[in-house]
Amino acid sequence: MDLANLKHVTWRLDGAVGVATLNRPDRLNAIDTATIAELDRVVAAVAGDPEIRALVITGEGRGFCAGADVKDWDEGTSSKPDEESWPALMHKLMARLYWLPKPVVAAVNGVAVGAGCDLTLVCDFRVASTKARFGEVYIKLGFAPDAGGSFLLPRIIGETRAAEMIYTGRIIDAAEADRIGLVSRVVEPDELLGAAMELAGALAAGPTVAIGLAKQNIRANALVGFEQALRNELRAGDICGRTEDHVEGLRATIEKRPAHYVGR
Repeated sequence: MDLANLKHVTWRLDGAVGVATLNRPDRLNAIDTATIAELDRVVAAVAGDPEIRALVITGEGRGFCAGADVKDWDEGTSSKPDEESWPALMHKLMARLYWLPKPVVAAVNGVAVGAGCDLTLVCDFRVASTKARFGEVYIKLGFAPDAGGSFLLPRIIGETRAAEMIYTGRIIDAAEADRIGLVSRVVEPDELLGAAMELAGALAAGPTVAIGLAKQNIRANALVGFEQALRNELRAGDICGRTEDHVEGLRATIEKRPAHYVGR
């Protein structure tokens, strides 16, 4: 896995958990095209490495991500050919994260607005610091969400609450995010990364193939009828039934001991 020469994202491995940190603290980790490209490289590498079984995404400094770097736009990014534009590159990254067959935890250390908020939404779980802030602030620039927020947010907190956040651009704090179900857990700032790593570590120790297929079905089955959802589950069960982890899970249940999964 070649992740050398990263500048805007730092990368490290902790056992089976990869940690990607947005690293532009002077810009509150605002996302420019270079950051998108580097994070896309990281996610692609995670997808292709069976030894990495969960991913944590966080931000350096006092912010998680302040959204798209409008300075990058001012320098002409939006005038490039479609496949090289900020939206096209961001959409590719978001789709890769959305379908990544491994669990992703966002450790939200501070402000997460606009595309930064959307980046947390595409993760499976959001663990928030008490200093975290969330907002779909596009409307304040006379813009509509363009990084998946209008799809993701209603599915997490419901259409009415999502519409209120999107239409007004209001920024909510961690306590409100917890109350409306936007985050899994709120912890003190010095406990954030530990809590996120604890969750990711527990997920990484699970049956990775089964978790990946369950994630795929959660995504896909929201868009299909019940009968197709059942067919999707049947396909997932067929694949799971042929894994080492399924055999281990059965044996552990019969022997009344903890299972030791290997991720295949």
